[in-house]
Amino acid sequence: MKKILPLAVIVVSIVILVPVVKTTTLELSKRSAEEKLGYVPSRGILKILSLDHRALLGDWLFFKVMTYYGGKIDPNLGGTGRNIEYYNMYRFLDTASFLDPYNIDIYYFAEAVFTWGIGRIREVNRILERGLKYRTWDHYIPFFIGFNYFYFLKDYENASRYLKKVAEMTRSSFYASLASRMMYEAKRTDVAIGFLKNMIREIRQEGLRRNLMVRLKALEGVSIIEKAILQFQHRYGRRPNSIEELVKTGLLKGIPEDPYGGRFYIASDGRVRSTSKFAFQRKNDRSNKDRKSR
Repeated sequence: MKKILPLAVIVVSIVILVPVVKTTTLELSKRSAEEKLGYVPSRGILKILSLDHRALLGDWLFFKVMTYYGGKIDPNLGGTGRNIEYYNMYRFLDTASFLDPYNIDIYYFAEAVFTWGIGRIREVNRILERGLKYRTWDHYIPFFIGFNYFYFLKDYENASRYLKKVAEMTRSSFYASLASRMMYEAKRTDVAIGFLKNMIREIRQEGLRRNLMVRLKALEGVSIIEKAILQFQHRYGRRPNSIEELVKTGLLKGIPEDPYGGRFYIASDGRVRSTSKFAFQRKNDRSNKDRKSR
């Protein structure tokens, strides 16, 4: 009976997967190499079929996502950063973390791509919560979750709760102090800069590191302007009408460059924004947005 059971599993696996593989192969053959992300079966099926090789299968799924995404964003490979199958990528990552919840690279990738890139914060937190359950020694997972609550969701109570957990795990006064600061909506840009610097130091995927460094440079430009605005308000008792006014008063030596190719400006709500919306734009898009901001 023990010998019959594995054989039955193999037979059922073939019956289930052969039609799927044929259909998927036919569809993918019509698509270019960088678009061949493909189809991922349900987690239940993969759990049964992978037997003792769940981690290996999870790593393979994650590798497919990285290869696909790299081909989409790397200009040397013809990537333009457009028409990316984010939903399918998320399904692959969710399944990969289910099969191999100990793989830290999955969580770094999800945090780097799906938060800053497309704003799917709650979906990323769901994957990170899985990592928190298994990587109980790793303080980076609750740090990511806490930062997401703070910076993106503006949920300062939950942000503080996760940062306190980080402080307990690391016994670091820095994280304890940061947890208390997250109860207030202050210095959000500087907190984001610190977060990105920390992530850039730790992340291993070179393509993601380059993308985060661009984001970091943009936020550093925002921070410089924000500090000049505070000085202007303290000196003149009002908000500046434009960034150019900050330059004229000598509070800014010059307008920082937006690495995404846009132009910084002070919005009607007083916040520093950019015509690029902190994403790379095509030349036509950029010229149109520049005209609208004037």
